[in-house]
Amino acid sequence: MNNPQTAQPATPQAAGNIRWFYLVLAVLLMCMISGVQYSWTLYANPVKDALGVSLAAVQTAFTLSQVIQAGSQPGGGYFVDKFGPKIPLMFGGAMVLVGWSLMGQVSSIPALYALYTLAGAGVGIVYGIAMNTANRWFPDKRGLASGFTAAGYGLGVLPFLPLISSVLRVDGVGPAFMYTGLIMGILIIAIAFFIRFPGEQKGIKKVIVPTEKDFNSNEMLKTPQFWILWTAFFSVNFGGLLLVANSVPYGRSLGLAAGVLTIGVSIQNLFNGGCRPFWGFVSDKIGRYKTMSVVFGINAIVLWCFPYVAKVSEVAFIAMLALAFFTWGGSYALFPSTNSDIFGTAYSARNYGFFWAAKAIASIFGGGLGAAVATNFGWNTAFMITGITSFIAFALATFVIPRMGRPKKKVKAEAVQVAH
Repeated sequence: MNNPQTAQPATPQAAGNIRWFYLVLAVLLMCMISGVQYSWTLYANPVKDALGVSLAAVQTAFTLSQVIQAGSQPGGGYFVDKFGPKIPLMFGGAMVLVGWSLMGQVSSIPALYALYTLAGAGVGIVYGIAMNTANRWFPDKRGLASGFTAAGYGLGVLPFLPLISSVLRVDGVGPAFMYTGLIMGILIIAIAFFIRFPGEQKGIKKVIVPTEKDFNSNEMLKTPQFWILWTAFFSVNFGGLLLVANSVPYGRSLGLAAGVLTIGVSIQNLFNGGCRPFWGFVSDKIGRYKTMSVVFGINAIVLWCFPYVAKVSEVAFIAMLALAFFTWGGSYALFPSTNSDIFGTAYSARNYGFFWAAKAIASIFGGGLGAAVATNFGWNTAFMITGITSFIAFALATFVIPRMGRPKKKVKAEAVQVAH
């Protein structure tokens, strides 16, 4: 076997077992950034109490972090596509380390916003690199590879949850942020020294030769296929992000004990991450759009029913969390692979950044706005809105997207000289 540090095969198909090494690195990267999003629900109330502000003000930090994740992906993706993953990954890891580690030391809302957006920018860069590592090494199993990588993002927080809960209870917010931030940032930077894309050698960047199937970002943004897919991604993210940011505050509103809520967060992340390889595998077998139709349809039903069923008992609350995240999480295996299927891999890092903007905009509802709607109009109204948006995603995936066909590049007409 070739040393993965020094030489790479020209194509993924010729890589043998080496490419699994890089898939493992991609999954580890996702594990290291998972907590920036999925552990936030544990921090929200302690941060609110420490700063003496409203829940909506604190959850706006979550929204800003999600928005900057989208903003950092196309820019970071440009440098990744051009120069390779190593240096951008080191910068992303440093942003996560500094931003997350220092969040527990803040004494004002603006400082919280600034540091959470810094960590979020790093997450966007790291996420794009990890997902593109999987997609480029596994063109023949793109859904499955995307699913495993996305599973790292959903499941990676699980080992941190007992640590975070314990440190929050004993030492408070500051140490909880500091310990986890150091672990995540240092490991991301370490992985940067090992990760490669297909065809690269140590210190040598492979020159990308786009094919007729590769759309650059400008070309992609001019296709109706992108905007319909973008709208579906945006729509299905409403409900998932509302629960990511507010599952613990919502559980508190039902009078559930802290222990039940900790179990609920663990279960939601287990199902959120665990479903991604499953749905990715299914999409490799039956197609991306059919899988989207199934996933988004079930998700719409679950979110519509959520506030009526969850209040019945502790078990019902946890079961509804599991169902909601099992269906919502599948979107993170389906859209990266669809991006590469439809628009190629030559510019996939920056292209997926534009898809990610859909998640960022949806997070506006999931974070501060969602909390404000729940405070002023009730949780039933908030969940009703998310059920409607997931139904829109289902309708697009079922009735619109499959009928559109593959996009075609627009070829500029050239003047033809006629000999006289």
